[in-house]
Amino acid sequence: MKQVEDVHTLDMLGPIKRGRGRPATGSAMTDAQRQKARRQRLKEEGKGVLTVEVSLDVIAALDAFVQFKDEAKGSAVDRILRDRLLRKR
Repeated sequence: MKQVEDVHTLDMLGPIKRGRGRPATGSAMTDAQRQKARRQRLKEEGKGVLTVEVSLDVIAALDAFVQFKDEAKGSAVDRILRDRLLRKR
């Protein structure tokens, strides 16, 4: 019999078997569910996703601009496009 204070000795009934890997939480989301939730959060913030291809010169200039202004790329592109496209003509 094991003493109550003994935390090092195993029980006589044998070890407790656990399954392999991380225990399931039951709240795992699929990639599609995660992406849908992300789009919904962006929509609630009044934002969207834009994927474009630009020249390497533009990317280098944007990287330099972002580093100089200490700003995120997304907010810098948003501000630049907003200034150019939404200004009064």
